Amino acid sequence: MTEQKTQAGPDEEKAAVGGRRGPAAVRQILAFGLETALLFAVAYSAIAAFPGHGALAAIAALAVTVGLWSFFMAPRAKLRLPWPLLPVVAACAFLAGAAALTFSGLLPAALILAAAAAANLVWDLASGHPAAGAAISRPTGSRPSGRRAAGR
Repeated sequence: MTEQKTQAGPDEEKAAVGGRRGPAAVRQILAFGLETALLFAVAYSAIAAFPGHGALAAIAALAVTVGLWSFFMAPRAKLRLPWPLLPVVAACAFLAGAAALTFSGLLPAALILAAAAAANLVWDLASGHPAAGAAISRPTGSRPSGRRAAGR
């Protein structure tokens, strides 16, 4: 019996990282981490600012943050900000979250968030598109599939 070594084709490699490879996957993970850290910063600073009503303050602050993000920053937002403005406003939001963490007493977390926000801004501006924009674009030559593409 002989063993055959098979190499994974491009489809198998892409499936291993959620459809993305290399820097695109890292950018998406960084963007997700920043957005999650922003939500934590908003909730934590609301709890610290209103200790008697921490849960209510956190829920209200998170609702406002998620609402604004979904209207202006999300990849499929109806009122999405134009390209050069999008990463700058996102970086400002992340830096505001870092400032809120600083005032809440979490300086190490604030420094990590600020550094990651700066790195993300530079990466977005250098690449010419946000990480989320890369996630919803299809490779050249691929066709949409499913019910919507079939017109049903």
